[in-house]
This record gives sequence, C-alpha cells and structure tokens, in this order.
Amino acid sequence: MTRPIMMLVIAATVALGAAQAFAHDEYRIIGTIVSRQNARLELKSREGKMVSVKLDGETLVYRDNKKIDVAELKAGRHVVVDALGDTVADLLALEVRIIAALPK
Repeated sequence: MTRPIMMLVIAATVALGAAQAFAHDEYRIIGTIVSRQNARLELKSREGKMVSVKLDGETLVYRDNKKIDVAELKAGRHVVVDALGDTVADLLALEVRIIAALPK
C-alpha cells in the first residue's frame, strides 16, 4: 500500500518541478512608445530605459477600458504594458493599455 502512495508523491514532485521550469516572470512597463515595427513595440520607460516588447495575436490592446486594434499603438502614446518573460530582454506583451499621461 505504501508503494503506490510513494509513486504518487514522486510523480507529483516531478510534475511541479517541470511546471516551474517553464514559468516566466511578470513585468509591468510604464512608458512612452518610441516605435512599433511589425510584432515589436519599442518603449522608453518612465525611468528613461529603452525596452523592447514582442506582440502576438494574443496581445490585448485597450484604451479607456475598451478593446482597440493594435494599429492604435503609435509613437508618442503613453502606455502601461503587462508582459511575461525570463528577463527584461525577452518580453511578450499580454496587455497594452493606452493612458492619457504617465503617472508620477
């Protein structure tokens, strides 16, 4: 009876370890769009750093809590980007919100 329980515990431990291997960190970038080229958004964060974020078909774009087309992401717009990635150098945008002004 203890052997099946032990096998179940080992299987659960392996499964949890595998899930963590594929986990990504969450990032929030607040800044201004510098450019949008194809599936990539270049931002200048409010700290003054340049950040590149990938866009895909799953990326949601909002303004005033309404979903809008990705074509509305134009240079000079202020945005809040929620993204996933292993590092800041490898980010995929989940959601981009156009805002009126950068928060202080």
